[in-house]
Amino acid sequence: MLIDIDNGFRGEFRYPSWLLEGLAMYSINQMGTSFYPNIEDTYKAIRAGNFMPPEYYKTNKENEVNINVKNKIAFIYSEFGCIVDYLVKTYGKEKLIQYIQALFEENDNDKQFKKVYSKDFNEVISEFKEFVIKSKD
Repeated sequence: MLIDIDNGFRGEFRYPSWLLEGLAMYSINQMGTSFYPNIEDTYKAIRAGNFMPPEYYKTNKENEVNINVKNKIAFIYSEFGCIVDYLVKTYGKEKLIQYIQALFEENDNDKQFKKVYSKDFNEVISEFKEFVIKSKD
């Protein structure tokens, strides 16, 4: 298990909301089940201009983002699952685990992300979006 259940809600507040949702989607292969879009459909929606900046999720800025899909929240969860999938495929599962552990020690996403991945969080998000755009069906 990646997040220590014994820490309960106290641990939850150490992780960005996008990461919690993305880990949930990724770890149980939820993308493509029920009403959640699969990876290909999520990529297609991103290529069409739909994208929730992870740092906007569950903030006042979330409502400023125009997402034109059938089920907005299902798309957002799948998008975050795709970001986690990208991190694992590009940098390895060990880096993701290090990142999660680092966030538990200090609740500073930008600092801990840069410490583990040696890149700014938004730089990697831009790389993810470029990857999606280049990976046409």
